[in-house]
Amino acid sequence: MTYSSGWPVLPRTIIKRERWPEGYTGKSIPLVYREQEVVPDQPVLRISTPENIVAHEQKAANADSAHARSFSSSPTLFNPSSDIDIPSGLHGRVIGFTPRGGVVIESHAALLQGAVGAGRQVAGVLTMWRTPSIYSPQPIPPGAILVVPGSLTFALLHQALNSGVVGVVASSITLRDLEGFLRTDYLQLLRSFNREHMLEQLPPLTILLTEGIGSAIMPAHILSLLHQYQGSIALLSGAFSLRDGQFPELAISIPLGELEKGWQPVQPDITLALGSQVRICAGKQIGMVGVIDYFFAYEQSFASGIRARAVRLRLEDGSFEVVPSTLIERIS
Repeated sequence: MTYSSGWPVLPRTIIKRERWPEGYTGKSIPLVYREQEVVPDQPVLRISTPENIVAHEQKAANADSAHARSFSSSPTLFNPSSDIDIPSGLHGRVIGFTPRGGVVIESHAALLQGAVGAGRQVAGVLTMWRTPSIYSPQPIPPGAILVVPGSLTFALLHQALNSGVVGVVASSITLRDLEGFLRTDYLQLLRSFNREHMLEQLPPLTILLTEGIGSAIMPAHILSLLHQYQGSIALLSGAFSLRDGQFPELAISIPLGELEKGWQPVQPDITLALGSQVRICAGKQIGMVGVIDYFFAYEQSFASGIRARAVRLRLEDGSFEVVPSTLIERIS
């Protein structure tokens, strides 16, 4: 799997992201100005319902008239409670606005890009999922982005949805459970040209899978990063388009304390070299992490019957594995 950032995990990088709540109908009203510093839980734009849009436009057109004063006092024409305030999800600087009303924020962040995803862009508190027992059931806090180290299930997705969770980051899921929860054919979703319309049909729960379809567990280096930022507000997007080179991602702003310690962004290098840490991205060993120990000069034969250029990996448990070069990706 090729990631747009080069590596699936970037512990330190500078990103520019548009904050835009896809799937909503209404008019966007920015609540910030260019060059303003924002924090993750700060509202940066407001989505007004069609009814409120009419009220705003009529008030502006009649601002200098007596009729405007009587109009503004009518609770039936303007109901602020139906507006939706959208938090930034990032700590950073507002660097611009998009034609549709989105707010572009630049942030120092840790970035995780997934293999599979679905759902709109959401902000929430990273919360680790622990397998509950009959003695200590785990409540799921509403508004959270739930991190599940293992595979997702249809039942767990519905439990998260009913608890008010806004997003789930997990390792994998069966195609049957994913399509059953989304109530759509996943390939059809990926091929859709009308993304906004498709989002309106999906359940209001954004999904990111680090390993994709199947039953693989989450790699240790990804789980370690998520544990490090547990309790932080993160920005999650399920957008996935091979046509546009867009992948689901989780962005977590770096705390100010870390930025003051000589922080430098990581420059990803996808070149495979001796000593490179890589991840196996297909086959029976999918998800396993190791270091390139040897490059074979000639093609190697594999149990599947294919012959391919290969490398020898020293895995995290100390064992060695020979894998085709096309089935590995550099991760650091």
